[in-house]
Amino acid sequence: MIFTQIAAISAFAAVMASSALAQQHAAAPTPMTSEQRAAAFDKADANKDAKLDFAEWKTALPAMAAQASDEQLQDFFARRDEDGNKSISKAEFTAPMKMQQQHH
Repeated sequence: MIFTQIAAISAFAAVMASSALAQQHAAAPTPMTSEQRAAAFDKADANKDAKLDFAEWKTALPAMAAQASDEQLQDFFARRDEDGNKSISKAEFTAPMKMQQQHH
């Protein structure tokens, strides 16, 4: 009897764990291709000045903007702004992300 209860609890825990993993996987945004990033850039560039300010940049990445704090978004924006001009060019936006700790 105790073995049956332990087996039932273990099975329940396994189902719950796999369900939680499936939900986490479904919630994770799929990385965009370079073509999708270029199209997202063009759509977000509201004033058509060939660069994105922070507000425009956030509209280009709605999944990220919904999941991150404003501080995290500012940090990510600064890391993408490789030339430090407070805007993201199309080249900066579509380039693969470089692995770095912080932008200085």
